[in-house]
Amino acid sequence: MDWIEIIQLRTSTRTDCNAAVAAFHELSSPGQENGLEDIILLRNPVLDTDMEIFICWRGDVPQGGKSGLGLQLASAFSEYGRIYHSVWRYETSLMMKQEAKRISNPGRNCGGFL
Repeated sequence: MDWIEIIQLRTSTRTDCNAAVAAFHELSSPGQENGLEDIILLRNPVLDTDMEIFICWRGDVPQGGKSGLGLQLASAFSEYGRIYHSVWRYETSLMMKQEAKRISNPGRNCGGFL
């Protein structure tokens, strides 16, 4: 079963959000995390104090719901603002034309979430 962890960060200033983004770019690869597919940073185009980290996994959701990696990232980024950390399991998707999928999202799948 595929699943995704979402770490939402709301900072109090644009400067704090920019610092968090810079910190994300300084992260090193987590190495051999079993089932880890991708780690993606998203920024809110309207609220320049908000960002999200998507951690995409293959396999089963851990017993406690959140991964050790996700807990570490949530803790590290909490210095920049308020964190909301959630876990979502893949359920299903709408069938889309393959060509439309390829054009709208070349190269990134994130376990079916993106």
